Amino acid sequence: MDPLPHVIIFPFPAQGHVNSMLKLAQLLSLSNFDVTFLVTADTHDRLLNHTDVLSRFGSGFHLQALPHGISMDVMNTRDGIFILYNSLNQIAKPFLREFIVKMNSPVTCLIADGILSMAGDVAQEINLPLIYFRTISGCAFWSYFCIPHLIQARQLPLKENAMDLTLTKVKGMENFLRGRDLPSFCRASDLTSPDFRIVMTETLQTPRARGLILNTFEDLEGPILSQIRTVCPNVYTIGAVHAHLKAKLATKSTSSNSLWQEDESCMHVLA
Repeated sequence: MDPLPHVIIFPFPAQGHVNSMLKLAQLLSLSNFDVTFLVTADTHDRLLNHTDVLSRFGSGFHLQALPHGISMDVMNTRDGIFILYNSLNQIAKPFLREFIVKMNSPVTCLIADGILSMAGDVAQEINLPLIYFRTISGCAFWSYFCIPHLIQARQLPLKENAMDLTLTKVKGMENFLRGRDLPSFCRASDLTSPDFRIVMTETLQTPRARGLILNTFEDLEGPILSQIRTVCPNVYTIGAVHAHLKAKLATKSTSSNSLWQEDESCMHVLA
């Protein structure tokens, strides 16, 4: 019998990112994937001590702690995001490389948070298929991806009196995207804030992956998804993940398999 596909999932260590990707991990676990989920040591201990994550996800799910030293206590400071990224590169990146190489069972692919290009570096170094997962909407992702066009058109950085300005350099959103729709870091006077630089540079790394998973669905964001597919052809819309998860837990009948066509199809690029 062929071994089950083994997926490593690596979320950015912030609560919203971990929660979203944990739901994806549960979906894959219930669909007979072996899943290794990487979290910081503190999150690892909280999940084990205060949830039933291991028994609920099944025997194919493994919760793996990253080494100590990742700077989570500075998240809410001005330079916290930059410090966190540095510690992830210094600590998590070499650990991830060594962890994958030394695993007893072969890894089918790495599903990394779409703002963790360091995971993409590791996947490229060891020739491991990579899929990115973005926890934001398709519209938000595409807006971030088009930031260089907005800068070139001098529509960024946003001025205080430009909150209602229509931004015309994001294809597919020319008629409705306003300045106030973008996050506050797009208002930085010199566009050198760590938040701005990280979101832009990390998002622009997305096409290096074999696929992009978005927690959305075609009927909601179809026109924008078409734009995203011009740069990332393999976009998999598996949303709403919580709804699929609820349906999966509610029934084990054959009829529920239709809910998993998108989840399973996102793995065909690994063949």
